[in-house]
Amino acid sequence: MEQRTQLKKDIGLFIATALVAGNIMGSGIFMLPATLAQKSGPGASMIAWILTGLGSIFLALSFANLGSKIPKTGGPYEYSKVAFGDFVGFMNAWLYWNGSWIGNAAVVIAVASYVGSLFPVISENHLAGFVFTSAVLWIFTIINILGVRVAGKVQTAITAFEIVLLLFFVIAAAVHFNVANITPLFPAGKGTETISAAAASTLWAFLGLESASIAAGEIKNPEKNVKRSTILGILISTFMYFAINFFAMGAMPQDKLANSKAPIADILSGYFGSGMATVITVGAIISILGTTIGWLLSTARLAYAAGEDAIFPEIFAKVHPKFKTPYMSLIIGSILVNVMLLMNYTKSLNAAFNFVTLLATLSYLPVYAMTAASDVLLHIQGVKKLNLWSFIKSSFVPLLGFIYAAWTIYGSGAETVMYGCLMMLAGIPFYLYMNFKNKMKNHSLLDEKKIA
Repeated sequence: MEQRTQLKKDIGLFIATALVAGNIMGSGIFMLPATLAQKSGPGASMIAWILTGLGSIFLALSFANLGSKIPKTGGPYEYSKVAFGDFVGFMNAWLYWNGSWIGNAAVVIAVASYVGSLFPVISENHLAGFVFTSAVLWIFTIINILGVRVAGKVQTAITAFEIVLLLFFVIAAAVHFNVANITPLFPAGKGTETISAAAASTLWAFLGLESASIAAGEIKNPEKNVKRSTILGILISTFMYFAINFFAMGAMPQDKLANSKAPIADILSGYFGSGMATVITVGAIISILGTTIGWLLSTARLAYAAGEDAIFPEIFAKVHPKFKTPYMSLIIGSILVNVMLLMNYTKSLNAAFNFVTLLATLSYLPVYAMTAASDVLLHIQGVKKLNLWSFIKSSFVPLLGFIYAAWTIYGSGAETVMYGCLMMLAGIPFYLYMNFKNKMKNHSLLDEKKIA
């Protein structure tokens, strides 16, 4: 079925770039320096960032390239459908959509975690935490329903604020950088053997690199701006991640960094006083709220595209008559997030966050791998004489992206891979049902035409 153009093209290059950078730079950018210090030494951490950054750039180039060739809302669903057919397209849509709404629960929980440091009742009282996260979820769902331009402008302003705040941290930490804090680079027990563990932690930080391709149907001049915004967004995010983590390691001894619950706030508090911790916490809350807007937007767009093609129920394709947004996709996704929050509200915020990030990450990895594979296939279709050398030469970058995605799947551990397989298997009955339903509908239409 050809996708109908119903969504309003209201996103320019600047907002699209902010969408990519803002979706990538969420809660992880404020917590990862401490997480990595617990798992690995300075040398292994930076190697992990380089590997993850390069791998993410290769994947982003595939999304950018495919987004310019197939500028439709739905991104990885559309690419894999064109390259490999309806079933692989459905599986990408199924995994990405489930990973997205589950990941939205993680982002909202992260907001509550930071707010809880200012208002302990949100962290200590499970019911209060559930009410707060539900309120945040539905406020930003409504903002997204009101229009992509409204949501985009809010996120753009928040992303700009976040970058300014983090650049301030980089400059302050660089001024106080102490080489002694990063030596030895590879301490005993935290040497090169910990690179894969560190890389697994950095992977969550780069989820969102596909955001512009997901919303391609609402981006002005998508043939050019999807590619530009994806590349600009990933470059900005990679630079910020690398700079923040490098200077954080040099600004605080590794043992203290590993035990810090708010590393950026703790480092700046040492320079500017305890009041700075509150400023950074508020800044983190504002930044994660911006991520919430962007991820709600992306989640709904892929479900909308799948609904348009009737591989998801058609209710997902309903567009608001006034605001021209996929409001039913937004509402259904947020209802599921609310159910996830309800299921986890008896847990601590940290335990809930760790659980949902595991579920979300394992859903994205196969989607990234299949997007890179789709780019490989579409690259080699134009090669007249194919041999091993021409195959590698024509699709070198997407092949590197595919290898990186496969490596991260392997490095994510047996438990993650098991959950990923279960998630994929759960989608098969759903696909069979929708496929059979569509065939019955087509037969009914043919019979009606014959009678007429």
